[in-house]
Amino acid sequence: MTEIKFLLKFGKREHLESLVKGNIYCSNAITFWGIEDKLKIKGQGDILEAGTRMFAQKMIMHNPDTKEIIAEYGNSNGLMRVELAEKMPVFCMFAVYEKDCKIDDDGTVSINLSDDKKQMIRDHFPNADAVAIIPNPEVFIEDIRNSIGTEIKAENVHYFHIDKGFDTKDGQTAMDMEYMKYLMQDVPPVKDDKGTRYTFYADYAFRVLFCKDVFFEKEQEYRIILPNEVIEDGKSYPVRLSEKYEICDLNFFFEKTEE
Repeated sequence: MTEIKFLLKFGKREHLESLVKGNIYCSNAITFWGIEDKLKIKGQGDILEAGTRMFAQKMIMHNPDTKEIIAEYGNSNGLMRVELAEKMPVFCMFAVYEKDCKIDDDGTVSINLSDDKKQMIRDHFPNADAVAIIPNPEVFIEDIRNSIGTEIKAENVHYFHIDKGFDTKDGQTAMDMEYMKYLMQDVPPVKDDKGTRYTFYADYAFRVLFCKDVFFEKEQEYRIILPNEVIEDGKSYPVRLSEKYEICDLNFFFEKTEE
């Protein structure tokens, strides 16, 4: 993650004060569904968390044990979710890359977000009034890894055409195959006379939480996922942070990071 210069966490100051004291508050995918579905805040919420839209000219559903055909559909567009990932704890941050920074005359690297990204943050996180600034991402992640007491997966979110797919020349809608390849990267694809078969094993269910639709691309999200944990609601995990982190008023932060 050497290309990431800073991590930012946007939110209410009271919540961020808890974070810098060493409390990592995680949510699950079900929470994100509700934020978009019930609160109508798409950006902070996402009904596609831990799931995808399936586009197919023909879809056949089999019982995984008996191979019996359960249902057959023609031209299909369906929302499918990965049940094993629905209640995995997720902690989200904004990744600041070199392109989002400027170097001062004395060599100091400082954050310099574009106006478009600032507006996106305001739109997608309307309740945020402050930001926690993490200038040493690798140390922060390692502190969590060493003290949270369970396995973590930490990675940039990858953005694909999940929600609308691609229009084909024959008027159909195709899925983003780069998305499918990312999800199923752990098992080699198998080619036969019918085409290429991709397999997604339960052990890698966490990968679906590192994927989001291109609508969210400007969020530049970096996530920590606890793949062996199950939470029904939001949960705070205590960690030992080796460094102190600054909390800044959001308006002031945006003003001092003018382009």
